[in-house]
Amino acid sequence: MTDQLPPHDDIDLALEDLGAALGASEVHGLLTGLACSGKRLPAAALRSLLDTELDIEVDEATFRDLRQLDAVLRQQLDDDELGFELLLPDDDHPLAARVQGMAQWCVGFLAGFGNGTGGRSERDFPEDVRDLLASISEFTRAEADGDEGDDAEREFAELVEFLRIAALTIFLELVEPRDGGPAPDASLH
Repeated sequence: MTDQLPPHDDIDLALEDLGAALGASEVHGLLTGLACSGKRLPAAALRSLLDTELDIEVDEATFRDLRQLDAVLRQQLDDDELGFELLLPDDDHPLAARVQGMAQWCVGFLAGFGNGTGGRSERDFPEDVRDLLASISEFTRAEADGDEGDDAEREFAELVEFLRIAALTIFLELVEPRDGGPAPDASLH
């Protein structure tokens, strides 16, 4: 069993108070994409990446919280019980806000993955990973259609589950290959 993610709204408020360019969902996506690329940055490099992506100088307390978020999501990705979760607005938020958070998570995921795999050609990845990345890219344009009914809630839950499984699959394919093949170079450069 893995640790739980902090509440979305706590991270979102801390980032908003700092004037960060990204919210909690997008930062979680960024860190997840980086983890799924097999890249683990030293603290100084991670701080530099966050400063750049958030378009602020991250204070010490927020950096500590984001490093803890990174540690928890990496533990969740590596959990044999598939305990990984996306950090999205809670169910008490309107569906439109949750869909927007999901789309932002996807934007962050692709940015983190791209940063972690910089210089690698798309052809270097297995076909199923390329297909999942293309789907995640499509989800960056997701919008709620105004329907807040049970069908819309069910469809949203299915999309979130798809993304959860997509992230786990990419992680397993690239970081922990099941066939015993070599994982990508995750050394600290």
